[in-house]
Amino acid sequence: MSTRAQEWLPDPAGRHQLRWWDGSRWTEHVSDDGDTSTDPPGATLPPPPPAGSEPGAPEKRSGRATASLVLGIVGILVFPVVCSTLAIIFGALALRDIGDRRDIAGRNLAWWGLGLGIAGLVIGIALIAYRFA
Repeated sequence: MSTRAQEWLPDPAGRHQLRWWDGSRWTEHVSDDGDTSTDPPGATLPPPPPAGSEPGAPEKRSGRATASLVLGIVGILVFPVVCSTLAIIFGALALRDIGDRRDIAGRNLAWWGLGLGIAGLVIGIALIAYRFA
């Protein structure tokens, strides 16, 4: 049994672009180029795959991207120089790992971690300069 929510999905029968899945079965509601109509599903159609298992859907999240974001936040709030430097390193590594791949999620996390790391490093250097000035 599929655990998908109600949504338009590719028609498993292949007769239309989309067919409405009501959460438990395929309905007669179909769509082609944005125009809706009805067409009984006919033969028993297989349920859709679970959400997130479509081709091209990210299979996993980059741990380095998550670490970069967390370190960037901690770098801004607590330990600017050390954590911010690590946030920059982890963010750059995550972006390198993700590249053009679509099976790994976390590109936005890596960019935010990188940005926060740079901001935290600037803050840390300014605090050190102020302390010794």
